Amino acid sequence: MVVNASSIRIYTTPTCAWCARAKEFLIKRGVGFQERDVSIDRQAAEEVIRRTGQMGVPVIADEQEAIVGFDLPRLQRMAARHTRPGLGLMVADARDGQGAYVGSVRSGSPAERAGVQAGDLIEELSGILVRSVDDLERVAAQRGLAQPTSIVVRRAGERHTLIIPV
Repeated sequence: MVVNASSIRIYTTPTCAWCARAKEFLIKRGVGFQERDVSIDRQAAEEVIRRTGQMGVPVIADEQEAIVGFDLPRLQRMAARHTRPGLGLMVADARDGQGAYVGSVRSGSPAERAGVQAGDLIEELSGILVRSVDDLERVAAQRGLAQPTSIVVRRAGERHTLIIPV
């Protein structure tokens, strides 16, 4: 879903409004997470109790801390720990071949400034073939944002080479 692999876990239930707000908060900031529904996942429920001593949700946890409830200041700090400079893309594996399909582009992001559009299929980044979202994440993490780089997209059947600025 989000180009930013993360070790954040959100323990939820389907009826928890605060759980939905926590997930929405992280999604809007491009922070990846794994959701665990404690109402159907007994192991997840046991993890929550073992880690926090409580049974309430949401519990938002990473390797450093576990936040019980929707504690916005702590959640902001956790999100900051898991945010790295990125392209500003929401992507998914291409359904009918290789590449990463662009679902949306964050306003003001490096990808938007380069001209990447929703609906594009990313085929290369920094001259490296992109076969999946995992490939895109790996190349993006390795390249950093210290210098401009190229991104090759397929749009309406045509290949376009765009430059991602610093």
